[in-house]
Amino acid sequence: MNKIHKLFLILTVGILFASCVKDDEQKVEPLRDYTEQYNKDLDSLDKYIDTHYITVDADYNVTMTKIPVGGTQESIRIQDDYPLVSKMVQNDDHDVNYKVYYIKLREGVNETPTAVDSVYVSYKGNLVSDFQFDYAQNPVWFQLEDVVPGWAEIIPLFKTGNYDTAEGPNPTAFTEFGAGVMFLPSGLGYYNMTTSAGTIGAYSPLIFSFKLNKLRYKDHDRDGVLSKDEVDPTIANQKPIDYDSDGDGFANMFDLDDDGDNILTKNEIHKNLDGTIIFEDCDGDGIPNYLDPTICP
Repeated sequence: MNKIHKLFLILTVGILFASCVKDDEQKVEPLRDYTEQYNKDLDSLDKYIDTHYITVDADYNVTMTKIPVGGTQESIRIQDDYPLVSKMVQNDDHDVNYKVYYIKLREGVNETPTAVDSVYVSYKGNLVSDFQFDYAQNPVWFQLEDVVPGWAEIIPLFKTGNYDTAEGPNPTAFTEFGAGVMFLPSGLGYYNMTTSAGTIGAYSPLIFSFKLNKLRYKDHDRDGVLSKDEVDPTIANQKPIDYDSDGDGFANMFDLDDDGDNILTKNEIHKNLDGTIIFEDCDGDGIPNYLDPTICP
């Protein structure tokens, strides 16, 4: 397959992605040094965590409240009902190793999303000023590539739950879902962008509580291989966007011909009746056909 055809695929997928983003024009502010801004954001988040306490109801709805003068409530940092933890997120574009605080209220029991999948979540978004800028009590679908970068780092640490359907005004009841809180520096949020409504200013750290109900594993190029699986198995924790097996400049998750042999990937794999993929290897070299540019007779 030539690069013109592949480029058309990339543009088509990009248009589909853009159509899913919220219709909310953004104003761009002058760009600040990423390291300096990160240090300011981390200081703001640390102060928030040390001056607020958390309450969680039976359905994992979260409220974070400022500790009043003389109050005896334990701060988010020192309370141990829902331990505050963190992970480091290296962003080479920013040359910053971000520390991201999060709380795992409940992990969940079923499937785990990856950064290239879609999730069905309910959530609430707050600023460190305690202003609530967004809220979805009823779950909504998001493709993790279309939301702020911090979501793709934290949501995959959780799992989906179970659900039952029934007649009535609330046809779906979710149970045992993953639930948590994330505290995002602005570099993993909107950074130097201000929303048109002015609800989120440039360089604002963001705090989200969320419930992960369901997910959809994506197959961006519709070649039969899920995008999350289009990685090099010999490289630990590789992101699908970084795997280009034939070196043509297109990640396999967007490439209709992963090995560049002019045979579509979807024609080099087969599926069992249960939907599992048979990765055939016609020359027995240990490389499945769809990744092997050698064409068998």
